[in-house]
Amino acid sequence: MAKLKQYSGVLFDLHGVIADSSQYHLQAWRQLADKLGINWTTALTETVLGMNRQDAVKAILKAGNQLSQYTAVEQQRLGEQKNQMYLKLIEHMSPADVLPGVISFLDELKAQHYGIVLASASVNAPLEISKMQLTDYFPLIVDPAKLTHNKPDPEIYVRAAALLNLAPNECMGVEDSKTGLTALNGSGALSIGVGDAAEIDSADIKFSSTTELSLAGIKAQIAALKKITD
Repeated sequence: MAKLKQYSGVLFDLHGVIADSSQYHLQAWRQLADKLGINWTTALTETVLGMNRQDAVKAILKAGNQLSQYTAVEQQRLGEQKNQMYLKLIEHMSPADVLPGVISFLDELKAQHYGIVLASASVNAPLEISKMQLTDYFPLIVDPAKLTHNKPDPEIYVRAAALLNLAPNECMGVEDSKTGLTALNGSGALSIGVGDAAEIDSADIKFSSTTELSLAGIKAQIAALKKITD
C-alpha cells in the first residue's frame, strides 16, 4: 500500500505494545511492596505502568504512607532491588514473548522504509529487545537515563523523533497506557492506542489488540477522522 504521506517515523512503547513484559514489572513491583508491607491495589497497578523506576518507588511508598521514611538514596536502593527481582523474572524471556501481530507490523514498516525507534521508560529495554531477537528492528532506542522528565511528559517522544531527524508531528507512536498516551499526545505525534478501550481513550487511532496493527488499518481510521472533521 502507499505510504502514509505525512508520517515518516514510528515510535514504539515496549511493555504492552511489543511484549507483555509489563506482567514481569508488575510482579517485581508487587514483590517489593510486599517486602515493605504495603498493600497492592488496582490503583497502584494503573499508576506504576509506564513510570520510570524512581517515580514508581515514590508512588508505592506514598501509597503505603512511607515516603517520608526513606531518603533519596534509600529510595534509589529500593529501585535497584526491584530491578534485580525483575531481571530474575525475565531471564527466560524469548521471541515467544513478542505479542501477536507485532512482527508482521514491523516487517510492513521496514518494507515501506519507515524509521523505527523504541521509546520505553525501562532502562532494561535493550536487554529485552535482545532476548526477543528484535535488535534488527530497533537499532535506535531512547536512553531513559538521559531524560530530564519521564512519561507522562512528552520528552521521550520528542527525543525519539529527533533520533530519526524528524519532528514529532512527522511520526506515529504506539502506546497502551494513559500515561504513555499523555506523553505521546503532548509530543504532537499521531497517537495509536492498543488495548483496553478505557485505557486508550485519548488515542487518535485505536486498536483493541496488536493483531490489528497495520498501515491499512491506520490509514482507514485517519480517513474516517477526516470525514468527521470535514
